[in-house]
Amino acid sequence: MKKLYVILALALVTVMAFSIKITMTSGGVGKELEVLKKQIAMFEQIYPNIKVEIIPMPDSSTQRHDLYVTYFAAQQTDPDVLMLDVIWPAEFAPFLEDLTKYKDYFALDRFLPGTVKSVTVNGKIVAIPWFTDAGLLYYRKDLLKKYGYDHPPRTWDELVEMAQKISKAEGIEGFVWQGAKYEGLVCDFTEYLWSFGGDVLDDHGKVIIDKNDAAVKALQFMKDLIYKYKISPEGVTTYMEEDARRIFQNGKAVFMRNWPYAWSLLNSDDSPVKGKVGVEPLPAGPGGRRAATLGGWVLGINKYSPKAEKDAAIKLIRFLTSYHQQLYKAVNAGQNPTRKFVYQDSSLAEAAPFMVKLFDVFINALPRPRVANYTDVSDIIQRYAHAVLTNQMSSQEAVKKMASELRFTLGQ
Repeated sequence: MKKLYVILALALVTVMAFSIKITMTSGGVGKELEVLKKQIAMFEQIYPNIKVEIIPMPDSSTQRHDLYVTYFAAQQTDPDVLMLDVIWPAEFAPFLEDLTKYKDYFALDRFLPGTVKSVTVNGKIVAIPWFTDAGLLYYRKDLLKKYGYDHPPRTWDELVEMAQKISKAEGIEGFVWQGAKYEGLVCDFTEYLWSFGGDVLDDHGKVIIDKNDAAVKALQFMKDLIYKYKISPEGVTTYMEEDARRIFQNGKAVFMRNWPYAWSLLNSDDSPVKGKVGVEPLPAGPGGRRAATLGGWVLGINKYSPKAEKDAAIKLIRFLTSYHQQLYKAVNAGQNPTRKFVYQDSSLAEAAPFMVKLFDVFINALPRPRVANYTDVSDIIQRYAHAVLTNQMSSQEAVKKMASELRFTLGQ
């Protein structure tokens, strides 16, 4: 018996000696965290010697970014795997492991080209695309039909007209979106800006936000949604993604701007609007242009992590970004794949038909300014856009000051 105990003890020591624990950050929007936990359990069955601890992050990408800055400044060895907003690789590249030599290991030639471009900094692959996003318009198809509309709004003017009529008759909000002072506001604002015919920077990185009146008109329109047309509540200036989603899902709004993740929640068994929701590209501006902000998240590895943990992290990222796991995530969490061929899978077409139907929206979504100091650029846009939405500044003054600060920040 003693001999058996010794053997068991040695076996336990051996397992412990060869076990590796790694940490990974994750958001918790929608079913994101719930689905990830199930994926981690699958991974640990395949790699029993690797244990993964999830570190939950704030829903606000701005707050999450600030935590990462703290981690890297202290050269912390944890977290090992970092869930990064698609706009962060250029800024955080010096602190991320260079994954260029693993390009074939991850089969990056099978990913959407735009997502690979987003993780390429100075010719180096610094992260792996996990899921992609684009802003979408969700609408109550039952209510549009009830009030005689045979198609969703194709222009912003049509959205206003429909939202006013239906919201007044139903006693609910007309249109909810992300108006809080955080990164989500930048995403929403740039969609209006592009659809009105403007941009923040040109192809050479020069500030052009004040070169025509598009930014002024876009900001004024966002403000008018609240105070003139009264189809968005004043509280929208405090809304992030989940705030808007909960209101819409509870049947309290006609239209909503949000990301693809909302689809699976809106159609869950306990959703009051299950089967009543449609999804379309965002409406066009005065010039007839539709636009959606490119979103999404990528997975990078902390440069300061020990080698054994980096090796384990590479295995985890390959697993999470594999064909079958991207399909699993898309079906169960409503987050768009970054692998091209997943969009041709019948399982995806059945669970989230809009992902297939609106494929062109996702591959043609427009990126926010690609600059190393993007966080500073974002902060400027957030502050002045929010000042307009909260009646602290006119749209003309805000664009003028926004352009001036952007030029100073970018050395122009």
